[in-house]
Amino acid sequence: MHQLFARANEALHRDLAGYADALRLIIAALPEARELGLRAVREARLVQAILAFGNGSQVAELGQIAFHLTNLWVLRDNTQPRTSGFDEELNETFAACEHARRGIALLGHRDDDGLSAELRLCFQNILRYLEDQLRVLEQCQQRLRPFSSGPELTRKRLNLLVAAAEARLPDSPNRQIAVRTYTEATALLQEWDGGLPLDGRGVAVLERCLDIINQSSSIFGVLTMPSFAATQIEA
Repeated sequence: MHQLFARANEALHRDLAGYADALRLIIAALPEARELGLRAVREARLVQAILAFGNGSQVAELGQIAFHLTNLWVLRDNTQPRTSGFDEELNETFAACEHARRGIALLGHRDDDGLSAELRLCFQNILRYLEDQLRVLEQCQQRLRPFSSGPELTRKRLNLLVAAAEARLPDSPNRQIAVRTYTEATALLQEWDGGLPLDGRGVAVLERCLDIINQSSSIFGVLTMPSFAATQIEA
């Protein structure tokens, strides 16, 4: 039972530490993604200002494209907790890239006057910013994906540790500490059942859980670094 307890404890520590590291990287990368989106929006607003001096059906079509590009996700609140990743932002940014390409293609049929050249530059800038934003979002998605199904498995591991402590450890202050600390970790994660916020609050929750696990590990001499082969508990 001690080995089972150790394996569950180590797997839990590894998952939470990995999740915390991923959140730190994502938190550091998201400002760049937002700034790239804001640059694209500013260029789209410049398109609208230039189009005010033109007329005709093509101007109207370019105006519709610019309108879509001034309503990107970076202008909306996207700080909600999540574990599922950045599918919505990725899909929207990909669609915005297609709008920018459409604008460039339309301008390819216009005479190379001053306004058309400036509009073409605007759409080229928009596309460049959005493609860079896609790259950043895809990196964030990759970092978060391994933990997208983590909460349920983490709860199972915590329940196992609480049950093991209650059933197998001698009745003592140490057992009471173990049960209390693991129960606290369970409550913390249940509070954020829909996913952890992508800011310092999410990292703080995970770091608190790690502190709890380390506290109980030190009591029972359970190693917190992975040292066992993968088992069903660690899968």
